[in-house]
Amino acid sequence: MFAVGSGPRALGQALVSPGSAPASRLNDQGVFQLFLAGRRIGSEKFEIQSTADQTTAKAETQFEIEKEEKPVLIKTSSSLILNSQLAPLTYSWSMKSPQASSLEADFRSKPAKLRYRTVTGEADERDFSLLPDIVLIDTNAFHHFELLAARYRLTSGGKQVFRAFVPQDALPGELSVEGKGKETVQIRGLSEKLQHLVVTTELAQIDLWLDDQHHLQHVLIGTAQLEALRAR
Repeated sequence: MFAVGSGPRALGQALVSPGSAPASRLNDQGVFQLFLAGRRIGSEKFEIQSTADQTTAKAETQFEIEKEEKPVLIKTSSSLILNSQLAPLTYSWSMKSPQASSLEADFRSKPAKLRYRTVTGEADERDFSLLPDIVLIDTNAFHHFELLAARYRLTSGGKQVFRAFVPQDALPGELSVEGKGKETVQIRGLSEKLQHLVVTTELAQIDLWLDDQHHLQHVLIGTAQLEALRAR
């Protein structure tokens, strides 16, 4: 569900219960350095801005993978717009290199409209009957976990279960989020006390650490040896 890769694949669909209170405003920007098995492979530059009515999250990501024993640089961009309850309204994603592909999703319509353009230039258009309130986390979009943490704060705490929609993934998946309290961790060579959340999917456990401003500092997907560490 969450692993280094690229390009649209099949679609999934999912549902969650409505949030219990309006989302507090989210404003953040920064850069995550991406690591695979301890080796730096790329970066994600992101910006999250919000008003009373909606939140916009944008990112530019680049990372290097091995293909046929040769390094390949993947460059992607994404833009997610959510309502005040952090449910998605629209989402767009594009891969700029080594080949071009893209997707556009509109969750405001019923059924939801999803439009893909593959690396071969073919269009794949599909409609899905989705409830309006879903959790969207796309593959390799690490800043989406900060939005998930904000969504979790709308609940009563404890262990909360959601259905996730991953636009680039072939399968829908259930995930849970559970708070583990504050922990002292080493980050950027310093000891910091950060809030620890554990996200569990059918395929992996994802550990998140956030500061007192609810800004995501560290993402660890241990089974994939994949890590995002905030640089600034």
